[in-house]
Amino acid sequence: MLTIANEVNGDVNVLKLVGRLDAKAAREAEEAFTEAAAAAPNVVLDFSELDYIASAGLRAVKQLRGNVRNNGGTLTVRNVQDNVMDIFEMTGFAAMLTFE
Repeated sequence: MLTIANEVNGDVNVLKLVGRLDAKAAREAEEAFTEAAAAAPNVVLDFSELDYIASAGLRAVKQLRGNVRNNGGTLTVRNVQDNVMDIFEMTGFAAMLTFE
């Protein structure tokens, strides 16, 4: 199960993901990510309560990164739990993303 809280602060859209970004939740995440990139040029993903990310979730993050960059903005990922960071590092995503 995944919940996504959205808060726009000026030119930054902060999305807090809670739960698991698995294949089932990836479609919902893709929709939220597309809306977030359209709402503000800069997007922050708060993963402090994201327990797991699957390949479909990685694909959604990669698509968001492309949309944000096409809009001239930045994507930042913050508060990543160790097990999720391990997945980013194993898949090469850690080199593609900016972390706080």
